Amino acid sequence: MSDHILKTLEQAKDELQKHEEAVISTKRFINQLCTFGGMPLPYKDEELQATNGAKGIGLTIRRNTFFGRPLATCVREYLEMRKDKPVKEATLAEIIDALKEGGFDLDKISEKADDAKRGVAITLAKNPQFHRLPNDDWGLLAWYPSVKRTKESKTNGSGTSSTGDDSSQSTGEDPQPELKTQPVTEAAAVTN
Repeated sequence: MSDHILKTLEQAKDELQKHEEAVISTKRFINQLCTFGGMPLPYKDEELQATNGAKGIGLTIRRNTFFGRPLATCVREYLEMRKDKPVKEATLAEIIDALKEGGFDLDKISEKADDAKRGVAITLAKNPQFHRLPNDDWGLLAWYPSVKRTKESKTNGSGTSSTGDDSSQSTGEDPQPELKTQPVTEAAAVTN
């Protein structure tokens, strides 16, 4: 085959993949609406992940890329590979498929597939560099600066905030601790 035909085939496959991703995204949205409305989900997880994975979004993961490496590092690298794709976030099933494709030994986590899946989910949940989205997709916390700021303001709003009186109101914390300290400060100022 000529190079021109091969290039055209690749372009057609890329275009097909974009359409498949759009269909899957729409199905996920429909499932979210059904969840919100209290209705049964019309699309099962298997349908939403049939063409997903590294190959499903046009990624090529070399064999043994993840072999012998830490789990969090492998997942972070996989998510970074997806950064420029239409959907940069990944489902847990997509992450596990990519780990397998890259040669990660999931048997080190557990020999049972369900337990290995659970172990990966627990590892991601405990690691602060990952963020689980409301639709159960996973992304890197660095992609969501507003989420990061919210977490920082909660820790800063507990008494170490430098933003003043508004920090307790913006984080939704009870402003009473500051009210308790103000009378003490005023009383000390009156006696001096």
